Amino acid sequence: MSYDNFHPKADRIYRVNSAINKWNPVVTPAAEDVQHRTPYPLANWLLTNIPEVADAGNSRPEYLIGHFYPDIDIFYVNDGFARIFELPIPDDFFIPGHTDRPAAVKNNLHLDAEAFKEEQGYDIMATIPAWPANTNYKFDVVVPTIVRWPGVDKTWGQSQNTYILVHKGVDIEALKKKLDKVDIPEWRRDIPVSLILTPLTQLRYKDPTGLIRSDVKFNHIRIFAVAGLLVILCSLFNHLTLFVTRAHMRLRELALRKVNGASDWQIAATLYTDFLLVIIMSLIAGFILMTLLLPTFKEYASIGSSNGSIYGELFLYAVLLVVGGFFAGAIPVLFFRKQVLNESIKSSGNPGSKNTFRKAGLLAQLMISLGMMFCAAVFIKQVRFLNHQPDLLVNQKNVGFVRAPACCRPVRPHWIEHFLQIPGMVDAIPMGGVWEFVYNTLTTSPIDFVDRYGNAATVHLVTRREDPRFFEFMGMNIIQGTTYPRERRNSVVESWFVINETAMREAGDHLSNSPYFMGVVRDIQITPTDKVLPTRYLYPNLGANQTVSDNLDFFAVAYKYEEGMRQQVHDAIVRFYQNEFPLQENVDFFVEFDYTEDLYEMHFKSERALLAILSTMTLACILIAVFGVYSLTSLTCQQRKKEIAIRKVHGAEVLDIMNIFFKEYLILLALAALVAFPAGYLIMKRWLEGYVKQTSMDAWLYVAIFLMVFVVIVFSIVSMVWKAANQNPAEVVKNDC
Repeated sequence: MSYDNFHPKADRIYRVNSAINKWNPVVTPAAEDVQHRTPYPLANWLLTNIPEVADAGNSRPEYLIGHFYPDIDIFYVNDGFARIFELPIPDDFFIPGHTDRPAAVKNNLHLDAEAFKEEQGYDIMATIPAWPANTNYKFDVVVPTIVRWPGVDKTWGQSQNTYILVHKGVDIEALKKKLDKVDIPEWRRDIPVSLILTPLTQLRYKDPTGLIRSDVKFNHIRIFAVAGLLVILCSLFNHLTLFVTRAHMRLRELALRKVNGASDWQIAATLYTDFLLVIIMSLIAGFILMTLLLPTFKEYASIGSSNGSIYGELFLYAVLLVVGGFFAGAIPVLFFRKQVLNESIKSSGNPGSKNTFRKAGLLAQLMISLGMMFCAAVFIKQVRFLNHQPDLLVNQKNVGFVRAPACCRPVRPHWIEHFLQIPGMVDAIPMGGVWEFVYNTLTTSPIDFVDRYGNAATVHLVTRREDPRFFEFMGMNIIQGTTYPRERRNSVVESWFVINETAMREAGDHLSNSPYFMGVVRDIQITPTDKVLPTRYLYPNLGANQTVSDNLDFFAVAYKYEEGMRQQVHDAIVRFYQNEFPLQENVDFFVEFDYTEDLYEMHFKSERALLAILSTMTLACILIAVFGVYSLTSLTCQQRKKEIAIRKVHGAEVLDIMNIFFKEYLILLALAALVAFPAGYLIMKRWLEGYVKQTSMDAWLYVAIFLMVFVVIVFSIVSMVWKAANQNPAEVVKNDC
């Protein structure tokens, strides 16, 4: 939540995104279809037409591959962006013609200025301070936008990231409502557009486009925080329960202290010392462990905060824990301090000691442990369920997608032939919009029709043109009919189409009645959290004498490679493009790759991280509960040893005495399950709704967790109760008198 809050004006900076089709009656986007870039002139339009805007600017990041220096991130910005973010750049940096290709470099970037200028033509004019790690903008070199895109300030078709700085005191909610529907004739003619404002400091976890990704999802961080709080509460309940039980057993000792002149506050100080000493000692041990584990944890959780700030926050946490423990322990301390002397002496040996607080504390621990075990089990079950989905794209191994620069498109017929000759290459096909396909940013168009019952209906349909071998390559099996032919057969073949299962369910009667309908293919889901959209696959556009490989619809290549040959194939493809399109002066040339393994890593890295942390915390809760049960059983046996001895004198067997304890703990466990399982079900049901395909929460899951905890409890109390039940009753009674 601290990302980009270090900028001096961060609280008034907003990024502007657009939902350009929100008010378009012809094209209806998906609910999450928000454009992450807007036209460059929009910033100036907002500054001119919206009084609430104090300044506006643009930026656009790109990745630059170097031959004489490491690969770098280059950041194209205009003067408005520099003012908003207060970049210390010379005044003439943005004046066209002052220098051919000006640039500013971060002060921690070790870059050979001469080599950089020789290869890319950039003249380094300034060195600027590097931004902290907790920023969404990773860049090495800043370059004026006008250098890369001349005339961009007048081109509404050129897209950039747009940022605005609002005046102080502006009603943001009113401004958001105002920008939700605006008319910008230069951009959308007669169609209003919706502009979406996102605070700069919230982009990390509220990016409306979903393109700002982090290794750990923000929702998972919340789960981690709640789980950590539950572990703390479980530990505190354990400590309080043991403290109260021990204090209750010390009533005779406390009474004797009062007889010998101890005041109530001295007794309170004695109890508080015992209570807080354990907390302070545990904090010291915890700080030592934290110091050892912090570097690994920061890397694992992608935390960019400095160690100083983390230590400061943990010190504050320690103070709050001690203060909280002080007030939490106040109730039992005050209660025992005010005990009447006579009652203290009599209640010391009373077998029917009050154990309400002990039972309540143990009940709380069991509820937390059962709840965390259930949530962790469902989490594991869901991840395993997604890993075995046959229609999930990221489950296909050894599949890559490659896009050449815009100057090197569309795919030429001989490219596929050359790719298939690369050692380690298994198969390759041309593809259309890979970015939209891989990252599921497909746009739909509404199609109105009358369903089988005579009712008006609308389906928002994705339309794509793909190679005839696309279905075979992606493993999209034919469910009904057939796919379109691999080669042109007649003049109308371009109108033939295939639909997926979702389209068949939503508009099957309408689409299948078309004379150009070919068949239905199995759905293929891009990511585990995105819904499958109803899709129609059209035959590629062809000229009169063209074959499929000659079409102009394909802008990328999808390919399969042998196990272990990823890098070799990758390098061979890069060499092919470099030979096909020699590097020209002042042209940034780079080839983009995507791999299904990387997509899987990207989509499941956060789940795996949370799974590991949640499992560790669940184990901690279980251990705390087990230690609590064991300690309480030990104290209870000591407290009730006279009762156990008397029962034995009256003929009770060891198993009869053990049944008393088992019955008590079984009732507590049952009560904990009645609360924990419904609460866990509601929590995990809501969490599962974030996934398109969800695992089931079967009855055996509840039974297995309950039995597991019950067995652990049984083993934890058997040894202590067995030992107490086998003591000589005469010795027990004699020593207790």
